[in-house]
Amino acid sequence: MQISLSSAQRFARDILVAQSVPADIADDVAHHLVESDRCGYASHGLSILPSYRTALEANTVNRTGRAECVMDRGSLMVFDGHGGFGQHVGKAVMATAIARVREHGHCLVTLRQSHHLGRMGHYGEMVAAEGCVLLCFTNVINRPPMVAPFGGRVARLTTNPLCFAGPMPNGRPPLVLDIATSAIALNKARVLAEKGEPAPERSIIDADGNPTTDASVMFADPPGALLPFGGHKGYALGVVAELLAGVLSGGGTIRPDAPPGGVATNNLFAVLLNPELDLGLPWQSAEVESFIEYLQATPTAPGFDRVQYPGEYEAACRAAAATHLEIDDRIWQNLDKLARTVGVETPRG
Repeated sequence: MQISLSSAQRFARDILVAQSVPADIADDVAHHLVESDRCGYASHGLSILPSYRTALEANTVNRTGRAECVMDRGSLMVFDGHGGFGQHVGKAVMATAIARVREHGHCLVTLRQSHHLGRMGHYGEMVAAEGCVLLCFTNVINRPPMVAPFGGRVARLTTNPLCFAGPMPNGRPPLVLDIATSAIALNKARVLAEKGEPAPERSIIDADGNPTTDASVMFADPPGALLPFGGHKGYALGVVAELLAGVLSGGGTIRPDAPPGGVATNNLFAVLLNPELDLGLPWQSAEVESFIEYLQATPTAPGFDRVQYPGEYEAACRAAAATHLEIDDRIWQNLDKLARTVGVETPRG
């Protein structure tokens, strides 16, 4: 299914507004979802709207929730998202933090009690576009664990993503690293299961702890578990993300009594910097350009046409989807069903 960017955003917005989400919040969520699809991440794009419908019906997302700064010490701020849509709450928090970087040269910010923040790279791109650097860690609470610790066969953690982003010189796309500390994200497993496609090797175990490529085991009863990426290394980063985001924000860490039908609540710990603070932009730009050229001059391995830096994939996907999105037929059927349920007309495409 092919749909124009404007139609996709309007469609997503209308679906949310039809469920009593304020228009400005719906606009931010819709924009974030469409941009996720544009960047090649369908797991965090329009496909997630049926899940948000479930959250709205269960009142596990506050449709009118907005970010509130509950502590302000200049370059240190603590926010409470009051359970609001993360794509709106996160945007507001990052915009405020960017303004503080312009004032102080740096900013440390935490956020607690936000509904699903969405694709973290979106905030990285937002910060990089303003010439700043972002490093952030996120944890997930109020839902059952889904990631097994290294050496375990039962889930104890969630996907706990980390993101690093910064501007690049000479018109290059920003550098954006946005990764779950699990081998794949749960939403990725959901999309694979919906499409009937296999999960990557060594990314999932079933309820008995056996390796599998069947993503549907994540939604079975009892469920399987995702594995941390890179074995003990990804597991360790997941633990760090849990403690930084959960404890320093005041939002808390994952609990063994998480509600079985719970919907993702995110806490966040982030550091933003002005990269021009000490050494100056001309030197930094030349150094970054030299390093990137060095990387991209690497002789390629079989099956690869060139070496890329993190963020080039997203930029290429966004350029390819400059005017339209390609939506998988199964995802589109789910969206059409949702639209009919809430009384919104589905675009013809």
